Amino acid sequence: MTSISPTRVSMYDFLYQDIQPLVPLLADAAQLSLPQTHLALGASLQAIVSTLLSYQQLHQGQAVRKKLFGRSAVKELRQYNSMNFATIKATLYHRHDAASALFGDSARVIKASERIATQIDATTPQAQTLLTCLCVIVLRELAILTDYSQLDNDEMNKWFALQPQFLSKARFTTIEPIGPVTLTDTDDEDANVEGDAVPTKSTMTRTEDSSLESEQLKTERLESSQLDSDQLISTPPPFDSYWYELTTFKPDNHEPVQDMQQATANYLKVIGRSSENTQQGRHNDLLMFAQMPAIALPHQRWLLQLAKISDIYLHRNRLRITSEPTTPPTPPLVSLGLIGGNNDNTPATTSETPIKYDAPLPLWKNPIILIIILVIGSLGGLATLKYQMKKSNGAIPATVVVLKQDLAEERQQQDVAIVKVNDEDKTRDAEANQ
Repeated sequence: MTSISPTRVSMYDFLYQDIQPLVPLLADAAQLSLPQTHLALGASLQAIVSTLLSYQQLHQGQAVRKKLFGRSAVKELRQYNSMNFATIKATLYHRHDAASALFGDSARVIKASERIATQIDATTPQAQTLLTCLCVIVLRELAILTDYSQLDNDEMNKWFALQPQFLSKARFTTIEPIGPVTLTDTDDEDANVEGDAVPTKSTMTRTEDSSLESEQLKTERLESSQLDSDQLISTPPPFDSYWYELTTFKPDNHEPVQDMQQATANYLKVIGRSSENTQQGRHNDLLMFAQMPAIALPHQRWLLQLAKISDIYLHRNRLRITSEPTTPPTPPLVSLGLIGGNNDNTPATTSETPIKYDAPLPLWKNPIILIIILVIGSLGGLATLKYQMKKSNGAIPATVVVLKQDLAEERQQQDVAIVKVNDEDKTRDAEANQ
């Protein structure tokens, strides 16, 4: 079984870690220092993510896909497979168009830039340049992520509905570094042995049991509350609720709705969340979300696929500063077997039911084409039948009558002879008659 951090489906966490390699280029474009850019990156992403959630709340996922992720600026920027001066130049060219489409009002952009500038001790134009550049990059990255995850409009809306819990204060307060394991009161009582007393056999046994319990407790705490080290890298700063006020986003208390079939023991066994299946080899590579405080996610196939692609992209370090590759990198592919493909006759949930499209009817089964062929055939049959009836009754077609008349006229014209009489012969005949 492979555990994936729940923050792999968080827009805020994904973007914050994904854009880290771009900090030098962004600092150069906005004429900021590296510490200022690091500080402004978190605040700018908070403003952009909050604005994006507000946009989706008003227009839904279909408008986000078409009007934001499908913009010409995003399509042009997706042609670049690495980040360098050429990429940042294209970003600077399209930054105003992307920012105006996302925020909808230039006054909001200026107001957000002023707040960011006061936090990093910079000027408003500098903060505005950084914020608008990030608008283009954020739309590009999320467009790539949703494209290769093959999210439809309904899944897009569900994904956006899960985002407020990643920005809640409870989520950031529960993430604390794990320190040394403290002993409980019973452990203290067991440990408070008289210093001068010689350890007896029972005391030594009790001490060994206590050490074993403490080791087990430590292991359980590490397994339950500590994620992989690479998943804790670049943890974003806590979210500032001021951006909700600026963007007029109203976070709803969204609880992921589990299908009833997901609660069955058979389904839990298939996706690898049952203790009965932990030792079976064919289920060891199944994907699942690791537990994380204040985060509740449904174990649905599209969400696991999105998390896996996000994890692959972050490990590739796609936005590192380098020259454009000669061949573009291949998009990540996720095997359906890792997400829960199996040979068991398990009832599929609503989200896992594949979309079945109606196959196009063949031509010989299309009723419209059959009607056209029938009409043409009947008219042709009627014409043939009428011709045969006239022929059998001795009726001569009009064309034959016209041809015979033309031939008769030709013959009459050919029988006429033109005779030329001489004038002398005419006078001689007249005299003779007299």
